[in-house]
Amino acid sequence: MMHFTVCDIIVRHCQRFKKVYVPYLTNQSYQDATYQRLMDENQGFRRVVEKLERSPVCQRLPLRSFLILPFQRITRIKLLVQNIVKRTAQGTEEEVQAIKAMKLLERLIQESNDSITQMKSIESLVSLSARVDFECRTLPLVSQSRRLVREGPVTEMMDFSLKETERSVYLHLFNDYLLLSLNKEGGRFTVIDHAPVSELRAENCRVKLHSLEKNLFRLHLNKKALLLSTDTQGDKLRWISAVSRPHPVIDYSAEQDFTQMQCVRAFVAHQPDELSLEKAEVILVHQQSSDGWVEGTRLSDRHRGWTPESHLETIASLRVRQRNLLDALKITTATAAV
Repeated sequence: MMHFTVCDIIVRHCQRFKKVYVPYLTNQSYQDATYQRLMDENQGFRRVVEKLERSPVCQRLPLRSFLILPFQRITRIKLLVQNIVKRTAQGTEEEVQAIKAMKLLERLIQESNDSITQMKSIESLVSLSARVDFECRTLPLVSQSRRLVREGPVTEMMDFSLKETERSVYLHLFNDYLLLSLNKEGGRFTVIDHAPVSELRAENCRVKLHSLEKNLFRLHLNKKALLLSTDTQGDKLRWISAVSRPHPVIDYSAEQDFTQMQCVRAFVAHQPDELSLEKAEVILVHQQSSDGWVEGTRLSDRHRGWTPESHLETIASLRVRQRNLLDALKITTATAAV
């Protein structure tokens, strides 16, 4: 009688599966656009889809929920295999096979994410390049290695001796450069300054202006400092964190006092600095904002980002927190050893 485990199946089939899986996920945005176009333009297609979505055979679920299942399931399989690694006796053949399966899954997910990110980045860079004018030295925008980290409007607090004491500016923070722009009509930008990220520094600024507490931070670039304001504390903290990358590597053996939170409702990231979480995943909390955002490091893979507090629940038990750290440390140690 043949004996095999989930990990054996993953190790045997993962490489062949990757040839189909990575392109599927990479093209998911095109699938979604095509689906929406057909729903809008093809009444026959729309009627058939709506009929199927009402059917008990499809559990009355929308077609879109089936299209995203492959990505959801691969992350859940990774969590399953991580739990197998935690509970497998050390030094056994079963542990070696489980770690091998976990590494293959992590590599598959990382390649998928990298492929998706690269495709979206090139598309957004090409689009942005057509919508910017440079008031300063021109910077070629389109690059295979350039990734968007964060973007959005902020308010620059100007010299109070001037007539205009503040102005709206727009920041595009990439992994290698920051663009400082003025927002124009029709989605266009005029770049008034840019700087490599290696020369950037952001710091929190706790001062009152006009007797009002504002969400202020100071951004140092090109030998000058800008005093910037955001609408919410969360935006301010996210900008400071984004500019302060890379963050120190977490040492699980020394993080006994960190607050931990568990995901109680799955969250899908919509911005590059956000962190997707599956239900039951645990994060180490670095900071929280007054408007409901939490920055944390996911224990399962040390990825860091922001998640809404409404999707999380604080882990009160010291014993559970210590066990979570020990489990994470075991996975890290085992992965490094194999």
